[in-house]
This record gives sequence, C-alpha cells and structure tokens, in this order.
Amino acid sequence: HQRSGIALGPPYTDFVRPRTFHADDGVQVFASTTGLMDTGNGLNSEDSNFGNLVKGRTDELVPDAWGGYMDAGDWDRRIQHLLASRLLLELAEMAPDYFAGLSLNLPESSNGLPDILDEALFGLDCYRRMQTPEGGIRGGIESSEHPRHGEASWQESLTVLAYAPCVWSSYEYAGVAARAAFVLQPLDADLAAIYRASALRAMEWAEAELPKRADRNDPHQVRDARNLAAAELYRLTGDERWNRVFLDTTVFTDPGADLFIWQQQEQRHAPWVYAETDEPGVDAAIQRNCRAALLKEADARAARADQTAFRWVHFEWRPTGVGSLTAPDSVSMIRAHRLTGDPKYLRAIVLSCQTGAGANPVNLCYTTGLGHDSPRHPLHIDSQVTGQPPPPGLTVFGPSNPTQMKQDWALDFVDQTCYPPSREWPFIEAYFDVFWYPLMCEFTIHQPMAENAFTWGYLAAR
Repeated sequence: HQRSGIALGPPYTDFVRPRTFHADDGVQVFASTTGLMDTGNGLNSEDSNFGNLVKGRTDELVPDAWGGYMDAGDWDRRIQHLLASRLLLELAEMAPDYFAGLSLNLPESSNGLPDILDEALFGLDCYRRMQTPEGGIRGGIESSEHPRHGEASWQESLTVLAYAPCVWSSYEYAGVAARAAFVLQPLDADLAAIYRASALRAMEWAEAELPKRADRNDPHQVRDARNLAAAELYRLTGDERWNRVFLDTTVFTDPGADLFIWQQQEQRHAPWVYAETDEPGVDAAIQRNCRAALLKEADARAARADQTAFRWVHFEWRPTGVGSLTAPDSVSMIRAHRLTGDPKYLRAIVLSCQTGAGANPVNLCYTTGLGHDSPRHPLHIDSQVTGQPPPPGLTVFGPSNPTQMKQDWALDFVDQTCYPPSREWPFIEAYFDVFWYPLMCEFTIHQPMAENAFTWGYLAAR
C-alpha cells in the first residue's frame, strides 16, 4: 500500500487510490545537483530535509522517475527503503520453496517469479530506472516541502525533485542490486544479468568518485555501504577485487568487533553476507570473526528478551519508543538461528513479536488490519483525505516514553482531552491514536515495517 507510481484498488486491495507521481499523468521530476547524503533526509544533520535539495534544483527533467515506496505519511522515496528489498530478498533465499508458493496478490503475480521477489524488485527498480548513463544512482525523489494540508498523494502541487547521484546512494543500491542478481540467477538468468550489470555500474561509478572526496571526511555510513556492496559483489561474481575492498573496509579484523557502534560503524549486514560466501579467496579468519559478531549480537538480543516484561527487544543504544515496541529487533537472532539451529534464538524471536502483535497492556496490534483491534488513525494522509479506513499492513511507531518528551507539541495537544496527563502514563501504555502525532502514529518503510516483514516472514516459512 506504500507503492508509488501505480493505482491501488480491486482485485489487489480494497483500498482505492489513483496512480501517484507518474510522468504519464503530467508529473515532472526535476534533477537536483544535491545528493541525498548531503541533506537532512540523508547523512547531513545540519541541513533540513529540503534545504540543500531545493537549492540544487535545475530545470533538467529526470526520465522514468516513478515507483518505489512512499516513505510514510509523506511521499518521498529514499535509498534507505532498500533495506526492505534487502530483507525480502534474504527471505526468498532462505526459504525458496515456501515463498515460491506464497501468493501476495500482486499485479505481477502471474509473471512466474515468487511474489516476494516481485515486491523486492518493485522497490529496487525505481532507482535502477534513474541510474545515470555513467552508472551513478540517485538517492530518491522528494518534494520541496512536507505535503500541503488537504492534498492527497496524487494531488501533489509542490515541486518534485530527484537527488543527484552520490557515492553513498550508489553503494547502497549496488549491494541490494547484487543480492537481487544472486537470488534471481536460478530463476531468471536474463533478469539476473540486468541487475548484475546495473550493480557493477553503480559500484564502478562510486569507486571512481570516492577518491575525489578524500578531503570531505565523509561519515562512516559511506565506508559501511561500500563494505556491504563489496561483500555482495564478491559473493555474486567471485572477483577478488571486491574481496580486497571488503577486507580493506571491514571492522572484523578485530575478533571482538561489534556489528554496530553508535556514530562509529554499522556493519550489521556485511558479516552475514561474508559468512555465507563460498569462494576460494574467502579469508577464513575474517569469516569466523563475522560469525562470532553475529552470534554476539544475537545473544545480547536473546538475553534482552528475558529482561523485559513483554519480551520486546531492541538495541541497547536505541531510545525506547519510535518502533522499539511495535516491531522486533530480531534480524541478528534470525541469522544466528540460521547459522546454528539453536532453539534459544527461535524462542526469543517468537517472544519478541508478541508486544507488537497485541500482547501488551493496550491490547492493540500495532499493525493496521490485524488482531481484534489496531491503529485507526495512523499518519496516512491518503486514507484521511478520502475518508477510507487505513489500508492494512502499516506498522506504526507506537508508544513513546512520555518522560523523554517534555516539550512535545503533540502531547500538549493530546492533553486537552487526556486524563491523567499524558506525561504521567506508563511508557508501554503511552500510545495515543491521533493522526497528527508522528512520533507515535507515523511509520516508515525501512523501520519498523521492514523489520516486521522479515521476522514474520521467517516464522511463517518454518
């Protein structure tokens, strides 16, 4: 229901919405000279979501700039959403027989590919269509401001822009496109070749551009995305060049390295890729360190599940709220279970789902359309404008700790009709189903929706 560039309606869904953001309907997407990583939507915390993007506007139109997933309550499509495609592709690889027989009732359901692959490729293809002749990948499509009040997605009257290619978005894309090619190889060799070639072009472009930024002191996310893309391309091609890039940029030369350290590194996915790589040139010691790091994080998550009253788990560094209760932080536990078969991980995975699925003091499933009760007023503008119930499948951010939000304008709004005052509510019960409360009632594709899809998909396939 977050797909952009297509119409929604029967026979695929009861939620009705016209086609959005498509050139055939007169929508123009202007190229910006600003890359996603240099904006607030990317890696530049000193910019707003729109400032640098709008400053870089040109009159050049970007062809085939449609598709992808709308971020949340607004309409932007960003490279971060490819986490959803990555995890769906991983599920397809983990349980090919199960997902080959699973119908998701998609427009592409009759094309001979598993529906889960079609869904993953829909998110990926937006960026592939916008790939420049030189190979660079634009980081997404964004309007010049937040949506105007009263306008639905297909009524957008603001200027629409596409980010310039940048090394970060190109590395992010290259890794997921390489994974798509790997998973597609036994199913459709011709289609796999398209994604393989696109991934390599994106990687080559980024590799050529990176030295030009030697004096820019890029944030660690650039190195981490490069590391992951290299791991994926090495597994796909067996080319030692990509193995060397991975080994030069990995933190797992250290046997005790963590998958994540706040503001220093986030190499959560590359160790899994390298641990699963079967090539003669694989560094066995680094591979062992990758597996050890995966199990270390999974053990910490499983232990956390035994420490919380309703068995929810999340990163130690992560503030409580903003999805920590509504979607399980189970990715590392799922991978550990795949590596070891240890039932302690499966137990923790199952228990980690229960708070978001409805076993909580509010007796609410935080994904729309599921359980005996679910959010009725998520920050989903199209349903509000059209007077329809929200479409099913949206996992909201959910409860947030009211003691950490002393100056929250939305809580001041809620307090007009709330008793006791909202800041006195217990954290796990502090969910107010109010449309204009983004911190509770909004959602994004990459978090928490991708996490839920991955965890529930893994359990369904067992």
